[in-house]
Amino acid sequence: MADIEIKIEDHSDEILRQLAQNVEAGLEACGNQAVSHAKQTLRAKIPRHASWYSPTGKLANSVTHSVTGDEMHVGTNTDYAIYNEYGTGIYAEGGGRQSPWAYQGSDGEWHQTRGITPTHFIKNSLANHIAEYKAILEKFLMRF
Repeated sequence: MADIEIKIEDHSDEILRQLAQNVEAGLEACGNQAVSHAKQTLRAKIPRHASWYSPTGKLANSVTHSVTGDEMHVGTNTDYAIYNEYGTGIYAEGGGRQSPWAYQGSDGEWHQTRGITPTHFIKNSLANHIAEYKAILEKFLMRF
């Protein structure tokens, strides 16, 4: 009988490391796309004639994403983003002020409002594009 030598090499650590890198790269790609969708939603839904509208696009430009491990987050650091996401006054999700109010704008004029409608720019940037993100992740995970 002939001597048979079998050599087994374990490359599972390399495969797991590459898989983690591919997941992170896929989530980065999804994050970039989600930020783009959020900015498009803001630019399309915020009325340009609104007295509080910022022509600088500060809110849209503040939208970012981060990836940590196998998690991706989309958000903004502006303190007023929540009012655009969930609305205010009679339009606020979860209930808001039901009576109109007045405020003095930066132009010195007084304005009356009942609130602003929610834009859901963060929520929709994720929820409305799940199939797209799935396809992106599949592309990155098939890179073995």
